[in-house]
Amino acid sequence: MTTWDHLWAKGKLRDQPLHPSALLGQHLIDVVTAARMVVEATGDDQLRALGLVPERYRDRLRQCVVLAAAVHDVGKANDHFQGMIRYLAERFGKPQGLRHEWVSLLILRMLGDWLLPAVGGCAIDLAIVEWAIAGHHPGHDRESPPKRSPCGAGADLVIHAGHPEMSAILDGIETEFKLPGARPRLADKVVSLAGSGNVFAELARWAKEACRIWEGMTIEDKRFVAAVKDSLIAADVAGSALPREMDESGGWQWITDSFAAFPEEGELRQVLESRARSFRSTDSEQDRFQSAVAASSASVTFVKAGCGTGKTYAAYRWAEAHHARRRLFFCYPTTGTATEGFRDYLHEPDVRSDLFHSRRDVDFDLILTTGADAGDADLDAAIRVESLDAWATPIVACTVDTVLGIVQNNRRGRFAWPALAQAALIFDEIHAYDDRLFGALLRFLRDLPGLPVLLMTASLPMAREEALRRTLQDRSTNKVELSPISGPGSLEKRPRYHRVVTENNDPLPLVRQTLAEGGKVLWVGNTVGRVMDAADRAGGLDPLVYHSRFRYEDRVVRHRDVIEAFRPGGGAALAICSQVAEMSLDLSADLLVTDLAPVPSLIQRLGRLNRRARSSDDPTKPFVVIDVGDKHLPYTPAELAVARSWLAELPADGISQRDLAERWEQSAENPPDLVPSAWLDGGPSTTVAELRAASLGISVILNTAEHPDHDRLLRYDARMRSVRRQAGAEGRRPGPDEIKPQDDERRLEAVILPMPSPPRNLNWRGWEKYRGIPVTPKDAIIYDSLRGADWNA
Repeated sequence: MTTWDHLWAKGKLRDQPLHPSALLGQHLIDVVTAARMVVEATGDDQLRALGLVPERYRDRLRQCVVLAAAVHDVGKANDHFQGMIRYLAERFGKPQGLRHEWVSLLILRMLGDWLLPAVGGCAIDLAIVEWAIAGHHPGHDRESPPKRSPCGAGADLVIHAGHPEMSAILDGIETEFKLPGARPRLADKVVSLAGSGNVFAELARWAKEACRIWEGMTIEDKRFVAAVKDSLIAADVAGSALPREMDESGGWQWITDSFAAFPEEGELRQVLESRARSFRSTDSEQDRFQSAVAASSASVTFVKAGCGTGKTYAAYRWAEAHHARRRLFFCYPTTGTATEGFRDYLHEPDVRSDLFHSRRDVDFDLILTTGADAGDADLDAAIRVESLDAWATPIVACTVDTVLGIVQNNRRGRFAWPALAQAALIFDEIHAYDDRLFGALLRFLRDLPGLPVLLMTASLPMAREEALRRTLQDRSTNKVELSPISGPGSLEKRPRYHRVVTENNDPLPLVRQTLAEGGKVLWVGNTVGRVMDAADRAGGLDPLVYHSRFRYEDRVVRHRDVIEAFRPGGGAALAICSQVAEMSLDLSADLLVTDLAPVPSLIQRLGRLNRRARSSDDPTKPFVVIDVGDKHLPYTPAELAVARSWLAELPADGISQRDLAERWEQSAENPPDLVPSAWLDGGPSTTVAELRAASLGISVILNTAEHPDHDRLLRYDARMRSVRRQAGAEGRRPGPDEIKPQDDERRLEAVILPMPSPPRNLNWRGWEKYRGIPVTPKDAIIYDSLRGADWNA
């Protein structure tokens, strides 16, 4: 049996010394320190957010989280983990038979009643500690608890409970919690991974008993479990990251300082004043609308107003009026809208704000930089651990996934949780949410009644509005009578559109005429294939093609090109786009051509037509709807049937945004349901569920002569290993210039390419992988940086 002088919690590069905090004992001490500070700084905020009374739960939260932190990783004292982290030959290429968090649970069970005084003698709270420990590394498709060992892991696993450093760890726990009883004597233990009496049968018995405890809990205690779990995760993130930075950052005080980083007095006022010229209304009715939003002190404020009414400016007025000293999360439905919202309002040198979504590094590099100094600052922000960065950011623009992701245990939401609990939240364009995402919003609103929320939409079907109304009445505290604040009638009733029915369902003659007159045409297709077909038909008109099937760095450039082409005062322009045009493109077209689509999508697309109409005397602008017949995908025939009926009810001319909204709100739609929540409903089981409705497709990496992205990624990785090795030898972190990719290098987020499911003749499962993402053979995809990608089959 292999033995080691030290138990490791973290790995290291081969030729670097082991950092003291990489040792298991010190890592646990670090996480306990972080846990105390996280709970001290945010514990009451977390409890209030969940509708719990801090005076009743404060001590329990501190006891449970600190004990969980003290023992959460003791399961790393096993031969599978230690062999993996040390790159030992006997474990090379083999999976762990049982992940370390479940080994921690087994060790915790060995300690039995000895730990009970650490949680005030409460057996239920000790069970909650077990659940938090077992669930602090959830993942997609990861069973909780596991039911079998992965293939190739081996027949057994050795728990090094008798290691001298384990004894020292328990000494520290005994001192930390002043445990009075005799400590159990632990010895190394061989755990069977297969056959009769295997460890998974023991875990199944544990889960059955844990579920019995969970089912007997009150609603309030179930929410308390969620706070314990995510406080442990926050402490583990901070305790793992901070020790390497202690000399530079001032040490553990960083946690307290981060959670005290609220907007300073006047900071939101500065955001408003910097945008007053562009977004503050000079129209008296619009100003009354914005003032009504700002005056709302309800725990949930609901705004229904169309495009161009100044909703975003009103939202910042609401935050400044009522929550000027709370951190602010402004949540958008897509990465594109989040980036645009950040650029329009928050990308200012004196505003302490940040942008958070899955590809924000690329958006910083290619959209938001204004010069070398600004670019360096953005890169410096990008190299920090994103969750820790969010904790210290007073004003955040993000995708809704960052916030609602917590409902389904998505990593971004769980890591951000302590900061979310201190925030005021703005959810924009909630009409764009699919049923599953809207159900997550309902669940969030019901079970986190202590958070102030502003909901904004252009319109909403009655079924969804009624679901909001019922949910807000079903809350345990802070019940809300939903009373929508409507947009200014003078704007929403202003005639902006008229529909044109073209001969043979062909919009090209009208497109040519509009371009010849110097106008700007937006053509929106339902699929990338239809976009490409339209671009081929309009090839002589020099169209800009924009859809989702670009490498991300190319998509960012396409986005910028379309925005620039549609700026007022420029020449004629034609952009042929997919659904990406529905929200992220802030432009005004003179002609809209659109495939028949569901009503919410048509309303969004029409929001890009005649957007800058200023008075009722301005001429209306035409739109053409192409009936797609039986080619309904990606929508359903029923959705398109509803859209045909909706279009038939619109006026022939002089159509306003109010016309669009009122006729949709009256349409029949099934009421959405609150979704089950992996975070709030899991109890002893911690899994990860999808936040949005699943979409068919895969992400790939190109490796062609024109786009050798895989080679560029490997070059970047190789150089970064050298950079980190050199920086580590010098006792510092790599600088932003060192981390920035060179011309022949790329980061993954810049080149990832979303594609539909591959044709059956392409055996993509057998392709080489980079971090789990398939690398395409050189002839599998036809790619053009101006037109996008298609399978070569």
